[in-house]
Amino acid sequence: MAVGRCHMCLLFLALFLILVSLALIVTCVVTDFWYEADGTAKEIVNDTIKRNFSYRFGMWRKCYTQGVPIEVAPEDRQGDCQFTYKHFIKREESAMSYADWKYLNLERSWVGLLISSAAIQLFTVLALICGLWPGDCNPIKKVTLYVIAAVFSLLAAMCGIAGCICFIALRDIDITSNNIYPDKVTHRYSWSFMLAWIGTGLCIVEGFLFICLLRMDYDDVGESNKHKIYSPM
Repeated sequence: MAVGRCHMCLLFLALFLILVSLALIVTCVVTDFWYEADGTAKEIVNDTIKRNFSYRFGMWRKCYTQGVPIEVAPEDRQGDCQFTYKHFIKREESAMSYADWKYLNLERSWVGLLISSAAIQLFTVLALICGLWPGDCNPIKKVTLYVIAAVFSLLAAMCGIAGCICFIALRDIDITSNNIYPDKVTHRYSWSFMLAWIGTGLCIVEGFLFICLLRMDYDDVGESNKHKIYSPM
């Protein structure tokens, strides 16, 4: 009975962590707080720099705190925010330099990998719900579900890690190669970026929990001689 209770507790913990990590990754995908720049320091007297370099952004929008720059087209605005996703959906790549091409594909990889991580997590949740409901699965079925859940959780983690690394690479290019930030402008990662890492870390924990459940299920079959029911007639 103790083993059975431990098994159920681990299963519910894994399901809870999947839902939490899915919520975190979806939140980081839809929010605009991946990176922030602040150009309002007292040492900065240029109003254009203050306006153009005071913002926060995510995958889809860049939101300005001192007003949208006048060069932003009206159709690309929404309140104090500028849509940024359009420039990497459809672009002519044949005339681009290698540096611009690499930057564009890093942006696409960042967005695509994080969305893939969320989609894999959602698929895992649906597979577990459909497979375990109403909870009377035989050992073979549970083992298969645990293998699928472990593999997909670790795959979601790898997608999340790769996506975050792409984002770090983009910011490094902005700071070092492109040198886009003027002096005295501060810039930093924000909480959407942190949520992405937390959600990715939970994916790794989930994967190992399902591996533990898989091992426990095999041990349960061996110790209780349930393997006899799989013997051919």
